[in-house]
Amino acid sequence: MPKQKEKTKIEISDELRQRIEFFKEFIEAVIEEKMEFNDSVELILDKGINSMIEDILANVEPATLLLSFQQLGAKYPAEVYKYMAETLHLGSKINKEELKKTIGFRRD
Repeated sequence: MPKQKEKTKIEISDELRQRIEFFKEFIEAVIEEKMEFNDSVELILDKGINSMIEDILANVEPATLLLSFQQLGAKYPAEVYKYMAETLHLGSKINKEELKKTIGFRRD
């Protein structure tokens, strides 16, 4: 039996609820299908979180982001390195042959 997602109740103002209901209509027009209210709230929150992360990290120096990623890998190796491997398997834009040379795996 599949595990059901837990639902958390949140309180929002009537004004915000109305905005979401009308925005839901806009989303439905874009995706050309009906959507449950809770699904639209989840979509909006997910996009909002991602947008806020982008706003915060957009101006961070690449070296700082790289160091942060390395620290994440040291603290959570299973999750981070698995994610990196999955990303490479999905066909990222990284030239795998050049990457092999860079990290010392040469095929001569």
